[in-house]
Amino acid sequence: MTTTLFKTIGAATTLAAIALTASSANAATISYSNGTDFAVTDFTDKVINIKKFDSSLGTLKSVILEFEGTITGGAGFENRSSSPADVQATLSSNLSLKLDNILVQLNPQNVSSYQVASYDGILNYTGASGRTVENLLANQSGVRNYTDSQILQSFIGSGNLNFLFSAKATSLITGSGNMASYFDTLAKAGVKVTYDYDPVKSVPEPSAALGFGLFAVIGLLSQRQKIRLKASK
Repeated sequence: MTTTLFKTIGAATTLAAIALTASSANAATISYSNGTDFAVTDFTDKVINIKKFDSSLGTLKSVILEFEGTITGGAGFENRSSSPADVQATLSSNLSLKLDNILVQLNPQNVSSYQVASYDGILNYTGASGRTVENLLANQSGVRNYTDSQILQSFIGSGNLNFLFSAKATSLITGSGNMASYFDTLAKAGVKVTYDYDPVKSVPEPSAALGFGLFAVIGLLSQRQKIRLKASK
């Protein structure tokens, strides 16, 4: 009887341990986003604040960094050659996002093609030999996943992360050898950081775990007693 009781208690304790272990195996994520408005390029080190990971939530396992850059602008060009010309307007910019030893770079582009006549004698970026183009748009995004413990430390703490966003325009007009042109380029960025972590779990008091085990023991013994009584009739 004693051996049976110990076996029953052992089984109940194992069930309790399995239940406690299963309850602590769930992971969690939390995300923060921020960005800038459009600004005329070129510019450097515009600050984008993102909330750091609060270590009281649990243990940080990985960080997913999403960086999206968008550029817009307008252009004007006038073919001053005596021959018609094929013209390309390329809206583009080199965008970068920095944080300590983290660097993400993007190069969104929008290429548009046009045909214009020989110079009409008027430098007005319109008419048969010229064109004015507005509302050109391009965007690009990049994703990075960090699991290195040294990098993860940069994301942990109170307050904010200060990402630095920079944009350098590379927009241009190509066509004939005698081409008058201009380009206006603006850029903005959006940043999203997702923290993947193991949350802190409240561990039941030993008395609670023991109570669970004893409850299982009582149930098993009760079932065993019912079988014996049924067998003796």
